[in-house]
Amino acid sequence: MKMLVTKMALAASVALGALAVAQSANAAQRHRGAPEAYDAEANPNYGFGPRVTVRPDDVITGNRVIGRDPDPFVRDQLLREYNGGRPD
Repeated sequence: MKMLVTKMALAASVALGALAVAQSANAAQRHRGAPEAYDAEANPNYGFGPRVTVRPDDVITGNRVIGRDPDPFVRDQLLREYNGGRPD
């Protein structure tokens, strides 16, 4: 009985250690491969500008940043107008 408890405690600690290592490896990979896109606002005539890191408030179409706003409804409207080709 005492041997079973010892084995279970050892197995739990090994599993916890493996989980901690996996989470730290995942976090390092996530920060290394940050997505980038062309900043279309920097050169609106051609739609390509410098490569920038994509932020949560950016409006992305394809590989271009076409705008940015903190409000998700405004971001959706910007995307619909850009892709829909509606005249202003």
